Amino acid sequence: MTTQDIKMNQTPASKQAAIVALARWLEQDGYVKAGYEAGMLEREAQAVTYLGQGIAIPHGTRECRHLVRKTGIKALHVPEGIDWGGGEKAYLILGIAASSGEHLALLRQLARALSRDDLAETVRKAQHGDDIVNLLHESSASPLLAWHSDAIYIQQPAATMDELLHAAAGRLQATAQELEQLQSNILHLGQGWWLSESITANTPRAAVLTTTGVEHRGQPVRALLALKTRGRAHKELLVQLADWLVAGKAAELATLNNAQALQQALSRGPGPSGAPASNQCLVTVRNHQGLHARPGALLVQAAKAFDADILVRNLDGDGHDVNAKSLMKLISLGVRPGHRLLFTATGPDSGAALARLQAVINEGLGEQVAPPVAPAVAATSHPTPAGQLKGTGASPGIAIGPLYVEAPVRFDYADVACDAVAEQLRLEQALQLADRHLADAAARAQGQAQEILGMHRELLQDPGLTENVLQRVQQGASAPAAWWAEIDAAATRQASNESSTLAERAADIRDIGRQVMAILCNTALPDTPEAPYIWVAEDIGPSDIVNMDTAKVLGLVTAGGGVSSHSAILARALDIPALVAMGGEVMALKTGTRAILNGEAGTLHVDPGEAVLNRALGVQLRERELAWQAWEQRMQPAITTDGHKLEVGANLGDAGQAAEAMADGAEGVGLLRTEFAFMGRRQVPDIQQQTEEYQQVFTALGGRPLVARTLDAGGDKPLSYWLRPKEDNPFLGVRGIRLCMQQPELLETQLRALLGAAGDQPLRIMFPMVADWAEWRFGKEMFDRIQADIQAPDVQLGMMVEVPSAALNARQFAREADFFSIGTNDLTQYTLAADRGNGELAALSDGLHPAVLRLIAMTVEAAHAEGKWVGVCGELGSDPQALPVLLGLGIDEVSVSPKRIPLVKARVRELSLAQCKQLAGRALAARCAGAVRILAGEKQ
Repeated sequence: MTTQDIKMNQTPASKQAAIVALARWLEQDGYVKAGYEAGMLEREAQAVTYLGQGIAIPHGTRECRHLVRKTGIKALHVPEGIDWGGGEKAYLILGIAASSGEHLALLRQLARALSRDDLAETVRKAQHGDDIVNLLHESSASPLLAWHSDAIYIQQPAATMDELLHAAAGRLQATAQELEQLQSNILHLGQGWWLSESITANTPRAAVLTTTGVEHRGQPVRALLALKTRGRAHKELLVQLADWLVAGKAAELATLNNAQALQQALSRGPGPSGAPASNQCLVTVRNHQGLHARPGALLVQAAKAFDADILVRNLDGDGHDVNAKSLMKLISLGVRPGHRLLFTATGPDSGAALARLQAVINEGLGEQVAPPVAPAVAATSHPTPAGQLKGTGASPGIAIGPLYVEAPVRFDYADVACDAVAEQLRLEQALQLADRHLADAAARAQGQAQEILGMHRELLQDPGLTENVLQRVQQGASAPAAWWAEIDAAATRQASNESSTLAERAADIRDIGRQVMAILCNTALPDTPEAPYIWVAEDIGPSDIVNMDTAKVLGLVTAGGGVSSHSAILARALDIPALVAMGGEVMALKTGTRAILNGEAGTLHVDPGEAVLNRALGVQLRERELAWQAWEQRMQPAITTDGHKLEVGANLGDAGQAAEAMADGAEGVGLLRTEFAFMGRRQVPDIQQQTEEYQQVFTALGGRPLVARTLDAGGDKPLSYWLRPKEDNPFLGVRGIRLCMQQPELLETQLRALLGAAGDQPLRIMFPMVADWAEWRFGKEMFDRIQADIQAPDVQLGMMVEVPSAALNARQFAREADFFSIGTNDLTQYTLAADRGNGELAALSDGLHPAVLRLIAMTVEAAHAEGKWVGVCGELGSDPQALPVLLGLGIDEVSVSPKRIPLVKARVRELSLAQCKQLAGRALAARCAGAVRILAGEKQ
């Protein structure tokens, strides 16, 4: 937070007015999308966000996290205070935009920063934004002190307090001036404990000295806590000692006979170390993100309903008791999934209080939680159960919940009409309204979703489509009848394409068709349930996914579709488990039936028994815990157990995704699909337009390397303003570098824009679909000519290896190329002659097939012989079973979806390079991909 994020001396009329002002400020500065305001108000209605010390922290609900673009805080300083409910006044209101695990980490940091006792009054009297910033960041200005056994001295010989202070000064390495301060700043804390402190500009230190037979000022001296302080580094130690003093057990603490025991006792707190006493209860937190603000607030409200004094300790945290009625204190415990909380209650209703707290935590505090799971049950040990339907996994993950089976929408309309002019006007108005809806959705979307919606707008405005519809209207058809007949014909033609990937684009045509039909027929689309659900439908259009509430949709299941459909692509981008090609039988399922969706296995288990359900919940919980741990360590490098580092970059399809990818732990961009700069336009972007797009990415990277793939149009990515003759198989036609050889001005403009945008930042450019030496030379000669003119200081030129001929001739290419990036998706389908979008060939189209692995090994060997590096930018790079094989083959870098980066890094840290090399050797000798996966599934 900076002073630019704080508005001083504000006078909002009410709490609601303050929240609305903050929400609009966050939206205006690009932190959130439209709609976050409602989420903040809803959050306040669920539980008051007063944190304590005059601070309130309004933020959105869990259900509106998808509206957060980036993490940030905006603050209103209200010196007169504003009623925040419960008799509390807020003088500083912090509006928070944060999603996923960031939310919890942010609140923990804030709770630590707000531990100053006089904070409320200090905030109220603040004059400048700097005063607020300094207060909130003060806790991190100096290192925190902790108890260490080597700074604890048992039974220090001393006859007087002065002798004890001299001994403490020696332990603290105090200067003469600091000793004088220790001698003049002495305070009796009680129960024989004394405090002496001095201020230092150097490293803060703490020492504990116990003794016997000493008195000072008529009071016994059993122990001295001596401090050299800087800032507030010592406060946590005083809080921990105060726990013992409040419990009346500090005197016995001073009698412990060894330093380690005293250190452990101070850190643990004064509570019993054995089983819970009669006024205590022990409960395990199973919320998927631990106790963040929302469940924490509900727990605090439950505690406040009782008169009993209630303390809570995180036995898997720092071991200290805190007031269970303080949200700030509760958040500071850092409670994560699986942590154990020990509650201690004293008072007339303590028994009822403990029972209630245990119940509300076990119920999930308003969130779905998994029941306890027996550790002996293995995730993969149970046989395939009855009631399990098989389809094709389109997006990995496990979803558990009730089904919502969407009945196909039936449009009611007349087939004929008498007034062709009125019908034409009716159609034009519906097309305009549908286009506005798509434009609004595209404005809210990012990345691939934005590209797909831009393509939908192009389809909607296609003159060929509308001309045919108008012709039908002139012949007497009503507007809806003419529109749907033409949509059905166009979708049928598309579905008959020999390429299943292109055939799957029929879903896009039907998607825009339904949107216009809903307007023409004034038919509302089905209402979805309020509670979270697994969405089952004949087909789910990309616009449906973009507009759906991702907080409610647990998973997607479609009767048709394929893994390369735009809906499947968006599901993967949103990390929503999805199944496709399930067949018509799924439409006969009943809404509300409980089910388990497994996107990895491609299965839907309908109405499972309790044992199966509990196992699935356990697997899901463990996956989330692992994902949380991976997220916490996402900024750490991916280094194997024997010290080998693998670079992990991000695959991006939009300039706006770069900052998010860096926040996800990316060490650079391993694949920038530059098609985003060309899509959604009426004409080819000029050099200035492209330069501005690429500069956004470089700015977000902050000096990290960018690997940009030049324009890869063609295939399933046609450009609306560049019409080309129809090809029977576009994937084997004019695409990638071949397209640029026919239109060299496209490549020249793009190369100049990339090199010009780079400045002095590291840029790696690669050509797609290079199959022949002449294609490589065409691109390299153009690059050399432009680079000689621009002279970018840090640039490399490489090529994609995605066709077998490139791998087979890798030795020739490696003499000139600076690097190779292996596109395993295309390399697999071209090697095995298996369309990766064809669900029937899913088992064959596997990048771990030994034939594909041999091509990868050949590429790596050729590159390394010339001192060049090799990356993998296909989906194989994020496959947990493939990672050890790729490492063993010598891959230097992988580039994956930003959301997968933490998990990929975590997986690498589990592996040994030596064992990976052994695995790779065995994989190359295997007979099929299934055999390789069995080998990779063995413990590495």
